[in-house]
Amino acid sequence: MRFVGVAIFAASTLLLAGCYSPNSLIQKGPTFSATTAKSPKKYALCVFPQWQESRPDATMSETETGYRLISGNDMNTNEILQIAKNTSGSSVKFYQRAYLDFGSGKEIALRSSKACL
Repeated sequence: MRFVGVAIFAASTLLLAGCYSPNSLIQKGPTFSATTAKSPKKYALCVFPQWQESRPDATMSETETGYRLISGNDMNTNEILQIAKNTSGSSVKFYQRAYLDFGSGKEIALRSSKACL
């Protein structure tokens, strides 16, 4: 019986340690940042369909300065792509949490963010 209690405690600790809210992911700093001559809307519409193919939970929202793409949910955000208008087009910041992902979604998110520049 004691073993079951220890196992439950260990599992819940691991689950909580792996949780990232959007804000905590952003505080860690971007994994990749760049600029593009494309407008925020044009860039977002290039990247978002690719994210949707590999990340069915991906969402896109308009912000005051551009667009924001997120995969995951409020308690477990996997990737964030912030696209902001600048004088020459857009600035892009890609945030990705470190996690085990045995599928191709993790690679596709970063690859598509770079390919659409």
